[in-house]
Amino acid sequence: MSETQRTMPLMGAIDTETRDVDPVAIAGCSHWAQALRLCLQQSRVKRDQRSWADLLGMSVGTLNTLMNADHHAKRGARVRHLDMDLVAEIEALAGNNAISQYQVMRKARQLYCQRGQVSPEQEMAELRARLAQLEAQSA
Repeated sequence: MSETQRTMPLMGAIDTETRDVDPVAIAGCSHWAQALRLCLQQSRVKRDQRSWADLLGMSVGTLNTLMNADHHAKRGARVRHLDMDLVAEIEALAGNNAISQYQVMRKARQLYCQRGQVSPEQEMAELRARLAQLEAQSA
């Protein structure tokens, strides 16, 4: 049996569905560039910046500028924006919904950077709920 014949059945098992990233990790993002970095870091297939840039049809410098847009804005440099048409493509290539999750959570004011002072009781309730969620996932 040839190598192609042995590996061909495995091609049907490749998962192309995009999955959500841990909401706690998303909640820790305070800028879309952080969500972009998280999306690329949590990618199903590990790629370097050159590979990502080639897949997205941009230069490595442009990708790097997008990935670090949160740092550039603080120094008064030219503001960079993520092309919203690329979000679906990036998420499909990465196999996760980190950027879309960030947008939904930002709109719902669920990011840590958007929260006011949280009482210890409220924080404990959230942590208990998160613990129960993790225990249900591991069972």
